[in-house]
Amino acid sequence: MGEQNGVDNRQMEEEISKKQMKGDPNTFNMAMKSSGALLHRQQQPIELKDFVTEVRGNMDIEHLLEKCSVILDLQDQPNENPNTSSMESIVDTMLNSMMSNTNETVTREELKSLIFSNNDMDMFANTVQGTIEGGGGGHEVDQNWLCSTTEVPTLMNRVVGISRMSRHTNMGEGANEVKFFILVLCPTNIKGTKTALETARTFATLFSDMSLRHSLLESQVDLEFKAYIRKAAHEISTRQEKAEIDMSKEEADNEPSFLQPFRGIRDDLARRIPYYWSDYKDGVVGPKSLQKTISTTFFLYFSIILPAIAFGNLQDDNTGGDINVEKILVGQVCGGLIFSIFAGQPLVVVMTTAPLVLFTKIILLVAKDFGFPFLPFFAMVGLWNSFFLIIYAVFNLSKLMKYSSRSTEETFGNFISIALTVDALKHLAGSFKANYNNAACELEDNLSGHHHTINETLVNPLLSAMGHNITKRAAEVPDDLPCQREVSLLYLILMLGTVWLGVSLFDFVKTPYLSSRKRELLSDYALPVAVIVFSIIGSVIFNRVALDPFKFKGEFNITLVPFEELTVGAVFFAALLGFSLSILFFMDQNISAAMVNSPENHLKKGNAYHWDLVVVALINAVLSIFGLPFMHAVLPHSPLHVQCLADKETRVTNGYARDVVTYVRETRLTNIFSNVLIGITMLFLQYILPYIPKAVLDGLFLYMAVTALYGNQMFERVTLLVTEQAAYPPNHYIKRVPQRKMHTFTACQLVNLLVLCVFGFTPWPYIKMIFPVVLACFLPIRHKILPLLIEQKYLEAIDPTTKD
Repeated sequence: MGEQNGVDNRQMEEEISKKQMKGDPNTFNMAMKSSGALLHRQQQPIELKDFVTEVRGNMDIEHLLEKCSVILDLQDQPNENPNTSSMESIVDTMLNSMMSNTNETVTREELKSLIFSNNDMDMFANTVQGTIEGGGGGHEVDQNWLCSTTEVPTLMNRVVGISRMSRHTNMGEGANEVKFFILVLCPTNIKGTKTALETARTFATLFSDMSLRHSLLESQVDLEFKAYIRKAAHEISTRQEKAEIDMSKEEADNEPSFLQPFRGIRDDLARRIPYYWSDYKDGVVGPKSLQKTISTTFFLYFSIILPAIAFGNLQDDNTGGDINVEKILVGQVCGGLIFSIFAGQPLVVVMTTAPLVLFTKIILLVAKDFGFPFLPFFAMVGLWNSFFLIIYAVFNLSKLMKYSSRSTEETFGNFISIALTVDALKHLAGSFKANYNNAACELEDNLSGHHHTINETLVNPLLSAMGHNITKRAAEVPDDLPCQREVSLLYLILMLGTVWLGVSLFDFVKTPYLSSRKRELLSDYALPVAVIVFSIIGSVIFNRVALDPFKFKGEFNITLVPFEELTVGAVFFAALLGFSLSILFFMDQNISAAMVNSPENHLKKGNAYHWDLVVVALINAVLSIFGLPFMHAVLPHSPLHVQCLADKETRVTNGYARDVVTYVRETRLTNIFSNVLIGITMLFLQYILPYIPKAVLDGLFLYMAVTALYGNQMFERVTLLVTEQAAYPPNHYIKRVPQRKMHTFTACQLVNLLVLCVFGFTPWPYIKMIFPVVLACFLPIRHKILPLLIEQKYLEAIDPTTKD
């Protein structure tokens, strides 16, 4: 068949050639269509407009914006002519609005012939787009906005139109997700600073600002739309004017050294205090701010109180009631409120964590081995820990976090996800062991088998003796170990159901169902809805299944710790454990804060590593005096807290979509409200807790572990190990780093993660003591050992150090 097609094509080409020689124009056109056409493309970088030195920028905004045509939520509708594209209908709508109040004589057809590069009108002749930092570095085209520039010989004055599309619109190659479209028309004979390209530079520079686009998305009328553009022009002018000052020497002088006590604390306070009142205002004022604050408050409420109750039950079992649920909740409310009000970075979430529960068990075992009273020894370890943390903050040791890289943060984050998953699976295995595979179930199976083969036992004395023995054993089964296999099966259903519903609702924003606002609302309340729904299923629909309840008496006995029971030797021995614990606090607190302050989150108010360390130290000192459990910044709650308060936009590269944070509401209200809500709940928690199955808590653990992997580059690169190369996403590190080097780096990260798991999950408590030291060693390993295996340029591409 291939040969026959080749003969037919050659015959057609010969006929066309003969007719062309005779001058048949129709045949010539047919030939051109059959053979295609040529397209000349030229791309060149242009500089952003400098609104300080190039005065035309502000003048353009002042004069052109007043007469500019603004169309909000423009529909992408098919054109009346089926042979042309919907892009023509967009341009038609904009031209009708732009040219209606002008004295221009140019026709619409002439304008469109210049705006588009072909007769099908599905390709713009000249466009300007922005470039943005791609995933992992590098640059890629920003497809969120597009500016079309056209020079019109018969035009007398410049005309500009801006449209906000009702949904992301495909406007050709490299512009698949356009939300804002700017159309610039300029006369040909015009001053050099007023050309179509120069005018496009003015508007393109403004639309390159992500915060401006976020504000424009929320605009309701065109006057508000234009006001945001004017404000952005003023802010860019101010920023550029400040940027002209040489900051390199000033930054070097401002960086605190270890020999400048209190310098870092002072700088943190100077950086954050001017924003203190806005930390409250930003949670209420602004589009969707109140909605986001309420939904995030409920997210924090459920993601804090349920793990706190679980850790309280575990601590109760480990310490014989010295630390229980009541103490953990009291400590959470007091410590959480103090941190929310006085911390420099209020987006960080503090609570008792799984590593702290493990460390408490280490303190308990050491106290038993040496004969120390547990609670005073535990409190003394906490006081030493606070002392060391204050020393770290005073001498600016958080400065070391500039050597922290994304790989270190993600490795530790993945360890926490694994720990949450292991905890959930342990609880599931414990349920199956207690209710599905216990001695009573085994005896029931054996008895069932015995009755089934009763006739055989009449002729077989050996089997008859076995049956007698089984009957005797059945009488010895304790009453508190019944066979309840339905309990374990319901436990499995509730756990998996909670994580399934939570993740499904969290990802609902990516589906085409309902409106965008409703999708976002469901996504915001994913965790609360999942917990409530499956709590109702477990406690109401299956109320006859005897699920194991949480331990909670509702008795809050908080007293001062009797330190006088400790010997001098015990006090100084506690310093050793306090030092090890302080390293865990230092790394966990700073890594959580670094992930919150990640450049990808586009936070604007700055960090406060040193001051936050002081606040956490003081909180834990007070908690220790009253025998309450320790607390510090927690993963993955802290980065997830930022995601809940963020607005995002979707960017598409080579068919791969990824969400990018455009704006985060940096507010204290969510942390304050959630802890106040926990405090109120404590008053009647004993009446609510029986209706929340433990399985739902384990589903919450799995939900936190799964959602923490979103945007995790280490997890993405691990999946690449089993992904076909043709299906690799267009991430920057894939383009710039050789495949073998990339996989080598991933293997090194997996080794680090394995080492963390070995020290974190080992059953020997004295080995767990050095877990924080192992975590701290990852910083020199990243900067001293990895460069021996992978070139520095590849390391910077795949794993840049923290810039904040």
